[in-house]
Amino acid sequence: MAGRVLGALRGTRVPLPAVSHADRPADATALAAVRVLGPDLFAPALFCRQPLPQPDRETLGSALRVFPPRPGDSTEARWRDRTTAALLARGAAGARAAVPYAEEDSERAAIAEVVEIAGFAEDAEDTELTWQERSQRMARLAPLALPEVDGPYQQRACLHVRALSQGAVRSLMRRDHPTAARLVRWLALAQSRGASPALDVPTALEHLRLWGAPNARTALDLAIAGRLLAAAEGGPR
Repeated sequence: MAGRVLGALRGTRVPLPAVSHADRPADATALAAVRVLGPDLFAPALFCRQPLPQPDRETLGSALRVFPPRPGDSTEARWRDRTTAALLARGAAGARAAVPYAEEDSERAAIAEVVEIAGFAEDAEDTELTWQERSQRMARLAPLALPEVDGPYQQRACLHVRALSQGAVRSLMRRDHPTAARLVRWLALAQSRGASPALDVPTALEHLRLWGAPNARTALDLAIAGRLLAAAEGGPR
């Protein structure tokens, strides 16, 4: 599924799989994959400042209904769910209204359920976090590092670029490329918003592209980081 989003981000339109029978194993697996990706499904639309295509909205709405969030989910999972629901509600196009379609009511019901279960997911900023702990938390929240998405963690990425830079360097030295890619993604977002990371983000990104993208998930993180850097440099998204 990450490969489909990556293809769309690179300009190859690959729609999400249409799901007609959620009780079939193949369809259930597809919905679970859509559910796991969450906010990242909106990346191509956000960079192009376009609404998420209607068929993809239907698939994502089905995924939220079939696999709703659980009350005991972690704070990170709840933030990912709330971000997904918020993007779906606004049509993934800034302040533009969502594009209506035949199943609008069922989609709204799914969004309402996510918001109700996930709650506001507020967690106080812990000033006592070490840079290692902060990096680990932010790596788990990398799907929130997207354009047109704002909240406390986007602000914290800009405030704590030194800690995230240290975490990225540590991950690179350990050859933990997936974690490094997630942190570089946050650093790219912070740089696009005027922060100054204590790391040469373009160089780290190029290193990871050459040596650290063995799977579509990590490649997607790197592609998003690259688009964020391009926006920071004034290039096309």
